[in-house]
Amino acid sequence: MQLIAVESLKEGMVLAQDVVSDSFVHIIAESTIVTKDIISKLEQLNIEFVYVHSDYVPEEAVDFHDSEPEFQKLDSKEALKYNYNKSIKCIKSIFNDLKFGDAEINDELDEVIEPLLKGVLSHNNILSSLRCFDPADDYILKHAIEVGVLSASIGKWMGLKGSQISELAMAGMLHDIGKIKIPRYVLNKPGHLSPQEFSIAKRHAMHGYEYLKADGGFSESVCQGVLYHHERFNGTGYPNGLRGKEIPLYARIIAVADIFDALISDKVYQLKVSPFKAAEIIKNMSFEELDPEIANLFLKKISEHYVGNKVLLSTGEEGEVVYLNKYDINKPLIKVGDKFIDLTTQSNIIIKDVL
Repeated sequence: MQLIAVESLKEGMVLAQDVVSDSFVHIIAESTIVTKDIISKLEQLNIEFVYVHSDYVPEEAVDFHDSEPEFQKLDSKEALKYNYNKSIKCIKSIFNDLKFGDAEINDELDEVIEPLLKGVLSHNNILSSLRCFDPADDYILKHAIEVGVLSASIGKWMGLKGSQISELAMAGMLHDIGKIKIPRYVLNKPGHLSPQEFSIAKRHAMHGYEYLKADGGFSESVCQGVLYHHERFNGTGYPNGLRGKEIPLYARIIAVADIFDALISDKVYQLKVSPFKAAEIIKNMSFEELDPEIANLFLKKISEHYVGNKVLLSTGEEGEVVYLNKYDINKPLIKVGDKFIDLTTQSNIIIKDVL
């Protein structure tokens, strides 16, 4: 079963779940074969996404260079994991080479980035894609890959061209490369950094920029994405305190991806939160610190992948997200066994994790 945009539906596909309106009115039953009339009805009712059986997902290609990005069917989770592991090894090799000498950064990344992107960007559930990645990997390496694919996803949702999506992925994967010059005791400190330690840590953005410029194989947009990914829309970021649209586009995109992935990942100094809690934090930051257009687009698109996910509740129960409240995506309707739990009315229950 996969979530698919109504605009991508084809005649002959088979619905894998009932289509339900915002007011819980059943529109079309599960197992219905899609026809032109059904597609037209869904469009008239402003239904944007439906679930179909995986065997009926269209196989369309993604061109990462000269055309607008399109969807391509993911061969298997094993293929995604394989390309992820290749990317992890590549990033690790680049980090190690830079520590002990020069590295051909661009050439090494070119061999792994596009197969990984084709798998992730064609997958209809970005959260499921991220869960294919190994949580036991070194946080900095894993975070690099995930920020790369999240940044590329945002670029796709914004309608950027294929070549820009590839650049975004590169910038995202390399956004923290400057941390190889930051002492480990600073990076792995379990508590809050002192002002002096924070000053040292902030230098990683400039170090990363210098590495990419020295390599010579990256566009200025990629280099600036790495340099400015900690700038904030209200001018409170670093290294230059840029404000609003002064911050380059790639950096504004990477900032959202970076924060979201950091929040849903375990670190030595902070335990992860659920994607729902992370979305709430991103929403709050969109009022001042993050580009509101990018942050809100990200929240809208990422929320489309919540329905159907298994979740762990603070009660210890496991359930499935069956409906999103469009006014508060962090409080969905959860099915637990034969009962339904509406988090909009039961504020004492929260989602602890996505399974």
